[in-house]
Amino acid sequence: MVDMECGVINNKILNGELKDIFESRQCISDQSGAGNNWACGHHEYGPKYKDEIEEKVRQAVEKCDSLQGFFFLHSLGGGTGSGLGTYILQDLADLYPSVFRFSTCVFPSNDDDVITSPYNSMLALNELIEHADCILPVDN
Repeated sequence: MVDMECGVINNKILNGELKDIFESRQCISDQSGAGNNWACGHHEYGPKYKDEIEEKVRQAVEKCDSLQGFFFLHSLGGGTGSGLGTYILQDLADLYPSVFRFSTCVFPSNDDDVITSPYNSMLALNELIEHADCILPVDN
């Protein structure tokens, strides 16, 4: 689980109703967030957390008897889901080229208050087309 806003993981996930589902040592977060900016998530946080993300993925992969695929669930409206999410997808395509990558991506709604949502979504779509084997779009 990756989110560049630590409050989401710490307050809502690890201390909420879903706390028994996720391992805290498999979570990666930052303090400031990607600022609803695809480029910030993709070009700043992607390289910054690349090694840590790869290590966490490697640890999870080693537990698998027969790795068949990666399943992504991310939003395309903000900077983390669209930018960092597609950076991770691209990185996994390079590291595990024969493993399928499925992306369930949540598109922003028409009344989204984030002005950059349409831009983030379009920039992310280009990366999804290149690096995902299957895209399952969800309308918010």
